[in-house]
Amino acid sequence: MVYLNFVFGLGVVLAAAAAAVYFSWPNYPQAAPHRQTPRNRRDEDKEFDQGARLHRNFRDQRLRRSVPGDRCPVCLLNMEQRDMHHMKCGHALDNACFEDYRYLRRNCPLCNQTVNLSLPGDSCSICFDPLEKNNMVHLRCQHALHSECFQQFMNSGAKTCPLCREQL
Repeated sequence: MVYLNFVFGLGVVLAAAAAAVYFSWPNYPQAAPHRQTPRNRRDEDKEFDQGARLHRNFRDQRLRRSVPGDRCPVCLLNMEQRDMHHMKCGHALDNACFEDYRYLRRNCPLCNQTVNLSLPGDSCSICFDPLEKNNMVHLRCQHALHSECFQQFMNSGAKTCPLCREQL
């Protein structure tokens, strides 16, 4: 008797599951996913042309020094001479973009050369404590120190970077 109740209960559960699956299917014809949202072909071509033009611009810009009129690879705006910050690799970023970018990445966004040697979290070369964004002073060589360590270092009469010995 227990066996019969078990088989009957299992049958009811299977029938309920089959009914749930059957009734959850939509009863209307669905379009294929690639045909669900029709788009204007001209808009797609315009987007592609703009992307291709931008890619070509940056490809050309990778091979030479940045000049006024080039686009900033971070914000994509045209740069003027007074707004450009040149990095050691010869490429430039907009001044505002460079101030943000220097705390995020070590490499140039165009040529991938290392241009920023110190990031927040790296060790200060004087006290060996981690650097923090709000307490970093960048030297000409792009190494960074804590502002207090930098003051002590300058007061000691130092004229070169403590890491690479480049003139301050």
